[in-house]
Amino acid sequence: MPYISNKDDRRLRLRNGETALTAGELNYQLFYYVKHTPKYMIEKEWIEDYIKSFLGEKPNYQRYNDMTGALIRCYKEIKRRLKRNIKILLNVMESYDDEIAKYEDLKCSENGDVE
Repeated sequence: MPYISNKDDRRLRLRNGETALTAGELNYQLFYYVKHTPKYMIEKEWIEDYIKSFLGEKPNYQRYNDMTGALIRCYKEIKRRLKRNIKILLNVMESYDDEIAKYEDLKCSENGDVE
């Protein structure tokens, strides 16, 4: 679990919805949101908003990889530390499978497949 220093106001800005710049910051946003929201009130749309903001208008391989890594690691850390099984994080991750596959196919056609 990445930790964002509280020596400046970065934690506050992330909690208030500022775009995460790294996978660690995205993980922090997701963990904070889940930790401070009752399970029955967690909304997929909030999680998707964080992710869409993080991915930006032109996602690339690194962003997709960072996003899926942040979601799975956050899910596991919430399960370990908070004893909460928040499968919505996994569901959101899997909802990107088709988008990521299309991106992979495009890059494969542009750059050639793995030999």
